[in-house]
Parts: sequence; structure tokens; C-alpha cells
Amino acid sequence: MTHSSIIGRQQHTSTRMSTETTSYLDGYRVSNNDFYEPTKATKSKDDDNIQKKLTVDTNTDKQTINKEPNHYESVIVGGGPAGLLSAIMMAQQLQSSTTTSSSTKSIVVYDRLPPPPPADDPIYAAESSKYYLLGLGHRGQKALNHFNVWNEVEEASVAVYGRRGWEPGQTREEDGKITLVNKSVTSRVLPRDKLVSVLKKVIEDRYGDIIDLKYGHQVDPISFGDEGGSPVQLQVSRCIPLSSSDDEECDVESSSRTITTNFLIGADGAARTIANAMEENSIKQQADTNILSRLFGSKKELPFKVTRYEDDNPRVYKSIPITFPSHWPSDLNYSAASVGRRITLEALPSDANGNYCALLLMKPEDELAAANCDAKELRAFFEKAFPQFSKLVNDDVMADVAKKGVSSLPSFRFAGRRLHEGGRTVLLGDSIHTVKP
Repeated sequence: MTHSSIIGRQQHTSTRMSTETTSYLDGYRVSNNDFYEPTKATKSKDDDNIQKKLTVDTNTDKQTINKEPNHYESVIVGGGPAGLLSAIMMAQQLQSSTTTSSSTKSIVVYDRLPPPPPADDPIYAAESSKYYLLGLGHRGQKALNHFNVWNEVEEASVAVYGRRGWEPGQTREEDGKITLVNKSVTSRVLPRDKLVSVLKKVIEDRYGDIIDLKYGHQVDPISFGDEGGSPVQLQVSRCIPLSSSDDEECDVESSSRTITTNFLIGADGAARTIANAMEENSIKQQADTNILSRLFGSKKELPFKVTRYEDDNPRVYKSIPITFPSHWPSDLNYSAASVGRRITLEALPSDANGNYCALLLMKPEDELAAANCDAKELRAFFEKAFPQFSKLVNDDVMADVAKKGVSSLPSFRFAGRRLHEGGRTVLLGDSIHTVKP
């Protein structure tokens, strides 16, 4: 299962479906990809049903692949907030610049994962620990409002007016200090998948004749084209989970085809499929250009590189759902740390009804970080370090948290010094940078 990469070498066509994703609120930023990382212990019948559905979709895809267009005006790789909002932006520009209609959609968004549940699905509250939370401050709200989607997003989100925190050693409920944030814009919080679902529905309702949304697809650049007229060439493959794999790999061999586009946006987050291909292309170009041309040539272009930093202070986390009683404000960020800061607890609201998703941040070697750790030991730790929260977590939830494995925070990485390739490819969003809390 191989195909030619952009620099002519062969590479495996199995790729990880899980992506490093992040949430943030007034400077607090946390990765949470539990939902995309089921283990053998947590694999359910739903996972098998998804596998069967994707297999059916693949068979359908084989039958209709020749009917799909081979060229799009714009291709966006990554169906997250940045990718979907970019599609909305371009659709609005297209609508304002033309009065003619076409039966062929001119913009396509590809994402490797299945679509998220609808924004009104109760699963976001019932299984809050599976969905990481995203904070929207001034810049995010301004962008969403500019493209006329803020009202829908605001309705799906929860206002957070400040923080309630306990210093190490403070364990009584009344010790928690409330600090309100004095800002002109109130931060709003919602599950990242819910935000994606809201934008997806906006696209389907308003721009369904222009934008094509395709889930379960892997996209690999073949060539980046040039400004003189040659388009970007891409290989598109169905991305089917391998049921036998513990590593969430997907088989992208079947239904592979080649498409072209006049404009490519890489918005695939920390997965960085497009950025990595740009880096390979930059290395090849440097190797093919002699040093005199590089230094004194008429067309000098800055090299492109993804800079990766080694994490010298790693942290991992387990997520835990907590429902706060009615006398606890449901519009605050809650935070507590154990003595010595062995483990830190951070919680943001999943909805306005007191349902929260909390993260237990710890070192990888901590005994409580292990999968299938002793639930009684985890309970004992909570009783000592976080008794104000322990009483809100029943034994079944505590056992589930003890059973699950940890997720890793993203490493520091950034792309540069340029963020484009030629005149037809550009990077947006987290594909440019990744930070940790």
C-alpha cells in the first residue's frame, strides 16, 4: 500500500486518524483527543457500527468515484473550525462576485475523521469527557461575527465570566476563590466538535450548492503547481479505520484518485499533512538548486521548515466528567492543584446545566497515569487532594477514569518562515503552530 509522495519517494498509505487538538480560555490551553483514541478496553459496539458504515460508504464511493469532479477551484484540507470558516469565507466571496449558477460545487473540504454529532445531540452533555472544550475570546468572536455565523455559535456555547481556584492545600469548598475577568468581551465555551457541527450546518443550509463536505478522506500533495498556470495536484483516498490496529491507523489504499485545484488551504491542525509535504518540497528544491543560485539568484525564496521542540517537561492527562450542584456557579472555570502540584485539575463547562469536563494533568510516570490503575488509590488521592470534587464523582465514574489510558499534550512546533508554497497553497490555523499549556 504505497504511493508516490511529492518528492518522488514511496511512503506508507496508512496514517493516524487521531489529531492533536487544543482548547484554550484566557491563556489556558489544553489538548484533549480522548474521543479519537479508543483503546481495546473502551472499544464498543458503536465503534464496530462506525467501521461497518465506513465500509459501506467506501463501496458506494467506488461506484460513484468517476462521477465526482476532478478539479475544484479551491480545496481545503481539514474540516475543523479554521477549515470550515475558510470555506464559508470563500463561498461568500464567490456569491458576491458572480450571478451565474453551476451544477458543480467549486469548493471542497476534506477531513480524515467522520462528521461530529449534531449540535443539539445530548451526547455532548451525557459524555462530556469525550469532547474537549474550546474557549472563544475577542478574536474568535470577531471572526465568527464578521462571517455572519456568531449568532448560531453563541446559542450553542456557554458564557464563562471568570475562575474559581483552590491553591495547593486548600480543600474546603468555601476556600475556592472566585476571580471575575474584567474584559469587554465575555468568553464563550463549547465542545470543539459542537462548534464544528454548527459551522457544518451553516454550510449545508446556506452554501450547499457551492461547498462539498467530504469526511473520511486522506489528502496528499503530488505537486504544488506554479503561479504561471499549473494547478496543485493532489491524491485523495478514502480513510478507513483498521479494526485490527491499536494505533488508530486507517487504510487509504482503496478508491484513490487524483484531483487538481487552483488554490489549496492546509488547515489540518497538528496532523500537518500539507505542511509536512511543503517541508519535503522545500528540502528537495534546496538540494536541486546550486549554492550560487540560492544566494544570488533572481528569485530567492525563504526555505520552509516545521520546527519541532523536544518536550523537557512532559505532562499527560485523563479527562473526567463532573456535574456540579446547583449552588456551584456553572459559568466559571474551576481549578485546583494538589500539594507539590503532583496533579492539577482544570474544569470547563460543557453546558449551562452544571455539566463539566475536567482534566487531571500529571507526569507520565505517575502511578495514577497508568491505564487500569487502582480505582481505590485514585479515590484516596481525590479524598486527600480534592475532597471538594471527590464528593461529586461517583464510584462508576472513578473506575472508568482509573481504567482509561492517558492522552498527551502537544509538543511545541511551528511552521515558517513563509506560510505558503508558490502562489497556490497556504497554511492556516493550528497547522502553523502548536503550543501546550
